Amino acid sequence: MPTKDLVTKVWIEPGCIVCDACETTAPTVFEVTDDTCIIRPAALNAEFTKPITQSIIDAAEECPVDVIKFDVAPVEVSEEQAAAMEAAAAAPKPAAVEHAAPATAAAPPAAKAAPTAVPGKTAEPATATAKTAPHAPVSVAGASDPAIAALLRAASSRGGNVMIQKRDESQGMSADAMKRTDPRELPADARQAMLLEAAKKAKDEGMTRRAFMSGAALGIGWVAFGVGTGVAVGPAFGRFMMPNVLEEPDPKVRVGKIQKYLEMQPGEVNEDYKPQGIWIIREEDRIAALSIICTHLGCIPNWLPNDRKFKCPCHGSGYKPNGINFEGPTPRPLERFNVNVEDGIVIVDKSKKYQWELGQWDQPGSFIQT
Repeated sequence: MPTKDLVTKVWIEPGCIVCDACETTAPTVFEVTDDTCIIRPAALNAEFTKPITQSIIDAAEECPVDVIKFDVAPVEVSEEQAAAMEAAAAAPKPAAVEHAAPATAAAPPAAKAAPTAVPGKTAEPATATAKTAPHAPVSVAGASDPAIAALLRAASSRGGNVMIQKRDESQGMSADAMKRTDPRELPADARQAMLLEAAKKAKDEGMTRRAFMSGAALGIGWVAFGVGTGVAVGPAFGRFMMPNVLEEPDPKVRVGKIQKYLEMQPGEVNEDYKPQGIWIIREEDRIAALSIICTHLGCIPNWLPNDRKFKCPCHGSGYKPNGINFEGPTPRPLERFNVNVEDGIVIVDKSKKYQWELGQWDQPGSFIQT
């Protein structure tokens, strides 16, 4: 049977700029949130990543800041699987059309990749940087008119480097370069990203006193103008003066009846609400809610019931059933959420967290006494 180098592990290093390129290319592997990108739980399994190796490699190539990393290992596959993988690797990618020259005839099919050719890899399994040379230019069939060629290029482009690079350059623009560039010269998605970042920063820092006084003076001026001219300044004016804000989802999650968790044995872990980022754990005299985010670099560990531990697949960090770290590079235990009981229902408030190293696990709200 032929042997192929397949992806057995994929992770994201610090520095993500939330460009949405990876989720566009491999939506079953990556999930882009408001402020970062994470690996979906299913993609932490090597058996899940092996069949979609080419999609993961493509997503890594699209990443403009080179934070998507992966490991590969030689795996025996059937003849049919090998042929399908070679066809996927050899298929022309839409992003390559960005640099294509107009042509009057269809380009010849791309050459098939070597059986073990994986970008950025050697014959032995190793951690990949996933950045390789750009794809060869592909001609646009029948696009002799420059206007039509430009339209086809725009229609076939996808996220990542192609979306944030200048149309007259072949190299992607780095995050630092984008910050130094006049926003009017950036692509639409890059401008939008800069606006969102600025809005978030302004929200975090809060309104300064000077801004408040300026806004108050402006509001008084508008009120005086309205009274002087007989214009009603009721709810419509108030709505006009108030800024538009995005409503955040309710951080409180109802995780079921307390009786279900009282019946758990000490050391047991309930994973029913892992998709919401919560593990419910049972200790000798307490019930607590753990965050599923590894405190090393933000990956999602797996609960291994036979080994009685949480194990992070990215860098090997290990945690005991109560969340205390005991192996790997993680610097501290998992965090706990606020948890309480209302009318017999356990409610987890993800907006409030408790850290062991700060002595907060004994504070009221960090656990339910049993």
